[in-house]
Amino acid sequence: MFILKIIEIITNAGVALGFFFGMILIKRQDKHRHANIFLAALLIVLSISILHSLIATTVFESPIKIREPFILLIGPLLTFYTYELTGFRRIRWIDCLHFLPFVVLIASHLPMWTHYPSSYEVIIRTNDIYISKVVWALIVLQFGFYWWKIVSALDKFKFLLESEFSNIEGKTHSWIKFFLHVFGVFLFVLVLSVIIAFHTEWYHIIDTIVCFGLSCSIFALGHNGLFQGQVFISGPSLNEENQPEMPAEKTPVKKDGLSAANEALVKKLETHIETSKPYLKESLTLTDLADQIGVTRNQLSYLINGALGENFYSFINKYRVEEVKRLIADPKNYNFTILSLAYEAGFPSKSSFHTIFKKFTGLTPAEYRNNLQ
Repeated sequence: MFILKIIEIITNAGVALGFFFGMILIKRQDKHRHANIFLAALLIVLSISILHSLIATTVFESPIKIREPFILLIGPLLTFYTYELTGFRRIRWIDCLHFLPFVVLIASHLPMWTHYPSSYEVIIRTNDIYISKVVWALIVLQFGFYWWKIVSALDKFKFLLESEFSNIEGKTHSWIKFFLHVFGVFLFVLVLSVIIAFHTEWYHIIDTIVCFGLSCSIFALGHNGLFQGQVFISGPSLNEENQPEMPAEKTPVKKDGLSAANEALVKKLETHIETSKPYLKESLTLTDLADQIGVTRNQLSYLINGALGENFYSFINKYRVEEVKRLIADPKNYNFTILSLAYEAGFPSKSSFHTIFKKFTGLTPAEYRNNLQ
């Protein structure tokens, strides 16, 4: 069939690209070198997994209906890649224990690969269906565990970005979370296929689904891994518990809970924002703003998060929204597009502008302009 031929082409291309992307990432020299190595390992493992399913099943024949033990490596490698990419934490030797399920599954096959009949092999072959169901259940649980760890790391990374940057577009690595959701759907479909195949002889369909899904994963991971944006964050990393730096002098605390010194700094900050309009620079960071008003990064972070109850991202974009509203209301700007006014106010793109504007006003930019007329 034509569709099967297309699937075969995509699958074979995925194998080649997995090794190709892996070699490129290994040789790539940049700030994400350690992350690139984990991604390269993941891509190569995916390619090996496809090859194993296509040509090696006769050599490593197994009564267990799990053709791809390498699927147990996807979760750990993707998690390590995310940790290194976001700076969540460094990988240590003890983390090799995450590969233990894969080692155990491979070790359980060794007696059967010797081709010498044994009571162990008889037991496995007699209970192959039940053992396969247990293994697949463990695979799903393992994926769910690593899915949770990766999503948690990405959410914390986004929180850190919003504490430093006024523009986080292209920095959040949200494509990893998207990949996880897509791969989760793939795994769900695969589990359903396995359940059906347990009661039939259509095991080759499972192999086709696995190979095609893994090949598509190579395309997605390889492309985004090679062309991801570089994000460098000054200040504490995600795994550190640094507290914002407070003023050295002790001053009386006001009734609202804000000290007199910090209240003066807040006023200084607001005056600087309103007069100098630093938010018009789309790449403005917390560190930049701290230098402008003559305080440390941690002091400014404390003022914005503690005293004002916002993060830096929301704090700056609130002023940008107000600037756009002012520009829209000015009759001199009637012939200008709303998007051009948004760029003038410091927004980096149409998508981020629309999202942020509606968040603060409850209206789209067009709706807001129409209400003024």
